[in-house]
Amino acid sequence: MKNSACRLSLLGTALVVTLLVLLAVAVALPSNVAAHPLGNFTVNRYSRLEVYSDVIRIHYVLDMAEIPTFQEMGTIDTDGDGRLDEAEHGRYSAQKAEEIASGLHLAVNGSSSELRLLTHGLSFPPGQGGLDTLRLSLVLEAPASGPELFVEYRDDNYADRIGWKEVVIRPADGVTLGESIASSEDVTDELRSYPSDLLSSPLNVSQASFTFVPGRGATGPPVPQSVSGPVGEPSANAFTSLITVKEQTLPVLLVALLAALGFGALHALEPGHGKTLVAAYFVGVKGTARHALLLGLTIAVTHTVGVLAIGLVTLYGSKFILPEQLYPWLGLASGLLVVGLGLRLLASRLPSRKAHAHGHQHHGHSHHRTEEEGSPLPWKGLVALGLADGLVPSPSTLVVLLAAISLDRIGIGLLLIVAFSAGLAAVLAMVSLLLVYARQLLEWLNSRRWRLRRNPYVGWLVGTMSPEGRLLTALPVGGALVLVVVGLLLTLRALLQPGLLAV
Repeated sequence: MKNSACRLSLLGTALVVTLLVLLAVAVALPSNVAAHPLGNFTVNRYSRLEVYSDVIRIHYVLDMAEIPTFQEMGTIDTDGDGRLDEAEHGRYSAQKAEEIASGLHLAVNGSSSELRLLTHGLSFPPGQGGLDTLRLSLVLEAPASGPELFVEYRDDNYADRIGWKEVVIRPADGVTLGESIASSEDVTDELRSYPSDLLSSPLNVSQASFTFVPGRGATGPPVPQSVSGPVGEPSANAFTSLITVKEQTLPVLLVALLAALGFGALHALEPGHGKTLVAAYFVGVKGTARHALLLGLTIAVTHTVGVLAIGLVTLYGSKFILPEQLYPWLGLASGLLVVGLGLRLLASRLPSRKAHAHGHQHHGHSHHRTEEEGSPLPWKGLVALGLADGLVPSPSTLVVLLAAISLDRIGIGLLLIVAFSAGLAAVLAMVSLLLVYARQLLEWLNSRRWRLRRNPYVGWLVGTMSPEGRLLTALPVGGALVLVVVGLLLTLRALLQPGLLAV
């Protein structure tokens, strides 16, 4: 029976450790939303160089997602009436096409070639939350003649913006392509369809070089009259679609708010965020129901304020700092907060463990109980953890805010954001409460260990809770260590994002 109890005790400990490891790994996994090449912040670029015997023709596509398109509308809508007329549409298209052309560089055999703009087209495909996206297509060409040519191409447009960057080389029939550092495969069909296996690591190619031998008869075809081809359907997002509901009746609004609560709860459970792990384990170290509720409230307030702050930057401060550049820094601040909190907890827990061992030798269990009661969970640390969890708001909530401004539904948009944050916080508070009650159950079992030890079915569990420092004594130190590890993983992930240390 002792061997069986020992095996069960080891199994229980292994399960706890496995759970902690899985949670730590989950918090470090990148979110598909943050890495999606068509994320709400992205500015995507595509170049296809068609090589003929007499010219090099460039088909270029600029694809702006919802948030940069929203920011661009102030430049397009020159009269500020909220509608784009034909004159504004044409003026912006011509101006932006010239701007893009000036950011493209083509050199043939070491000499810079002048790119001539042949045609351009502008469209606004629908995006999420009732917002538009922007798609600008243009065609340029440069002369190319000679027995063998070496071509260098570089796209300097929007170099500071995150997004998909693709360069494709396509030789005409009869043209022999030599050495090349660019791909001949068009993997996105001119930014119309993104391959799912590359969404976590989008292409980042903005330059190419290659050699080719012109062939007879492979001259450039006539310039197409229109370059605005069809685009795919916008990616669906059920939460952002709530702001576009046409009926504004009270029942519809209540249903929308309940749905926003649900989407916030789902967001809290998504992998790659770390909120559930940090909140749950922190209250598992030592806490009460009040601590759990305060943690949820802090996260809800921080998340809502974060959305509003980034919204203000998007509206008024984008000339000084791009909103997407804030996310890596917020992630870094969140990671460092968790690391600092974990180290502080670790420093406070290790001496208490030594004091417990000393007190057990000289004064027995009463000294240990007094020491535990005299070191309650610090409120400042709890608030710091809440700030770390809610510091990086969901990009979809920012889309809702901007869509609310665009549709003149600011009040409804704010209510949806608050409901989303409340749903997120409610899940974390409930998980925290479950862990608080689980700890209280363990402490209750520990207080009755001598009576329960007689029961062979629970004897193995009670054996892990002796005051000499097994499960209950190890939890505070283990929790602090997990916080440090999670914080380091969050910090590393933030440092690897574009805008910090990533090239």
